[in-house]
Amino acid sequence: MKRVRSRGPFFLWEMVMAFWAMLALSAGLTTSQAQAQAPVQSQAPASTVAPSQVEDVEVVARMRAAQVRERVDAFIETNMAPAPGRPLARWNKPVCVATAYLSPQYAQAVIDRVASRIIEAGGDVAGPGCKADVMIVGSENGAESAKTLVQSDPRGFRPSRSATDRGSAALRRFQEGEVPVRWWHVSLPVNIDTGELAVHLDGEDYPTNTVRDASRLRTNVRDDLARIVIIVDFSKTANIRMSALSDYVAFVALAQVNPDGDTSGQDTILNLFANPENITELSQWDRDYLAGLYKAVPNRPNVRQQARGIAEEVIRQRNGR
Repeated sequence: MKRVRSRGPFFLWEMVMAFWAMLALSAGLTTSQAQAQAPVQSQAPASTVAPSQVEDVEVVARMRAAQVRERVDAFIETNMAPAPGRPLARWNKPVCVATAYLSPQYAQAVIDRVASRIIEAGGDVAGPGCKADVMIVGSENGAESAKTLVQSDPRGFRPSRSATDRGSAALRRFQEGEVPVRWWHVSLPVNIDTGELAVHLDGEDYPTNTVRDASRLRTNVRDDLARIVIIVDFSKTANIRMSALSDYVAFVALAQVNPDGDTSGQDTILNLFANPENITELSQWDRDYLAGLYKAVPNRPNVRQQARGIAEEVIRQRNGR
């Protein structure tokens, strides 16, 4: 079979670099300042210690591991949103973070904070002069900014009819509403050995991939994050600490967060706008989850198996502390 050459999962940036330059002229946006001690139990002599005591400790450890698995499952189910039918995507390359319509003093602070969280999670960041992978856009009208961006580059937001994003209905919601922060993820299924596309992009040749070591536990395809646009509406974030807002953006830049998720009762930065007085940075749970996401095997065939791998990594991290 004749091999069809692909231009690679990141060719879209070559097409839209002119779009980013044009953005400053076409969007017409303005920039504002981002602003009981446990009871002591007596111990029996060694000769009277029941053998079942060791068994009790093992049961407790297993219960704790089971609780972590349940928590990871619930967190992914309620708060994550991969492309329909696809596993969770993550960055598998050095990430280039850029901003638009942020004053210089805030722009660099946000970039540095997001970059530090990427490294902390186990990712990597690109050097100066890189092409933007994560674009953080400041605005005083988030919905209008989103509409301008989508109209200027519709194919950049939906490069394929399936497997790369959350769909046309979600894209419409991205351009509506009065939320303080909105975002759009684009991910690409790629061959885990070669990095070549494993999905058909509109207007492109169909890719050819050789199935290797196919099993019920792993595939030869992983899902890579390819582009993220995050719009921060500063008219709605005046009471938010800049460090907390940057961490919120960093979490969204690292994981496919569901903007319609239910974070009630969960210890996460995603509750920032529901509880701005008490949330100042990523929670320990946020850090554990992101580290688990970036350490787990990336080419699981579905989200359920992927969640198990993430949970095992979270358990290892907690046991190591």
